[in-house]
Amino acid sequence: MSFGVDDERPVLKWVLRIASIGVIIGVLFGIGGAMKKGDTFTAAMLVFLVAGLGALFAWSWTGAIFSSLASAKQFVEGVEGDHRHEWYAFKGRRVRVFLDEKTQPWFALNEIAFILALEVDTDTFRHYSGHEIAIPEAATEKCLSEAGLRRLIRYSKHPDAGALGLWLEREVLRMLRNRAEANASPPSA
Repeated sequence: MSFGVDDERPVLKWVLRIASIGVIIGVLFGIGGAMKKGDTFTAAMLVFLVAGLGALFAWSWTGAIFSSLASAKQFVEGVEGDHRHEWYAFKGRRVRVFLDEKTQPWFALNEIAFILALEVDTDTFRHYSGHEIAIPEAATEKCLSEAGLRRLIRYSKHPDAGALGLWLEREVLRMLRNRAEANASPPSA
C-alpha cells in the first residue's frame, strides 16, 4: 500500500497513519505487561509486530517525504521534462510561465483557464491565431502568449479578469522586464 503525498484518498491515508500509531502504542504497552509477567515469547512476538508496523509506518513516511521533496524541487526549480519555466502566484494559484527563444512569456493555458473558469476546448479558442495560442518550444502543453492572454482578459466576464490583468502587468511582465534590463546593462566597475 502506498502512502504518497498525491494519493487520491488523503483522508484514508491519515486514518491509517493515526491507527498505526495507536496500534504501536498499544503493542508497546503490551510488551511492558508481558515483560512484567515474565512471558518472553509474547513480548518477543509483540516486538516483531511493532518492528513490522514501525517499518510500514516509516516506509510510508519516508516515501511521502522524499516524493514530496522531489516534486517540490521541480516545482521551485521550474523544471518540466527538459524545459525550464518560471511560476508566479495569482491569488494563491500557481501559473507557469514559459519563456521562448526570444524570452517572450507563454502562460500555461490550463492554469489560466482554471482561474477564469473557462473550458479548454477548440470552440473557446477557435478565433485565436498561432501567435496567441500554441505549444511553444519551451513547453509541453498549450500556452497563451502575452497577446493571447491580454485578449482573453479583455473579453472575459469573470470577476477576476481585471485583477489578472493587473497581475500580468505588475507581477509578471515588470519582473521579466527588470531582469532583461539587468542582464542587458554592462557590469559596473
